[in-house]
Amino acid sequence: MSVAAFSVPPVITSATVKVSPARAFELFAGDLARWWPLAQFHTGPDPVDCKIEPEVGGRVYERSKDGKETMWGTVVAFEPPHRLAFSWLIGLPADQAQLIDIRFMAEAAGTRVELTHSGWEKLGDAAAAATLRERYDRGWATLIERCYAEYANAATAT
Repeated sequence: MSVAAFSVPPVITSATVKVSPARAFELFAGDLARWWPLAQFHTGPDPVDCKIEPEVGGRVYERSKDGKETMWGTVVAFEPPHRLAFSWLIGLPADQAQLIDIRFMAEAAGTRVELTHSGWEKLGDAAAAATLRERYDRGWATLIERCYAEYANAATAT
């Protein structure tokens, strides 16, 4: 697979949460199904669970009501409490897998959680890559800035 000779900037979105980097990482990776809105963002019918297996080579996947598992990607970096990265295969063949890289950085107010989605050039078509990137830009903003941030910030109360 060759990478196209065009450039599409990565999607970058972030949120600051009121917990330590270790807790932010734990809530992101360990509690994925609790904050990810499966009713809105899913790949198959009747989703009931999603999970990140906590190791390099681990799966990122969704499980449906009937037990069918749909692969979202594979963990390529699992470095608590600083970094989590995985391939992203939703609707793509393996040779066009994207990269999702999440960094957890300590700040005075808690932890800045920054998600970068890159690899658009692997799609081989600049227009299609730009269109898909735009959809993911909105989707990741909803997931990180609203869903994950609200969940992590609510965890400070427990």
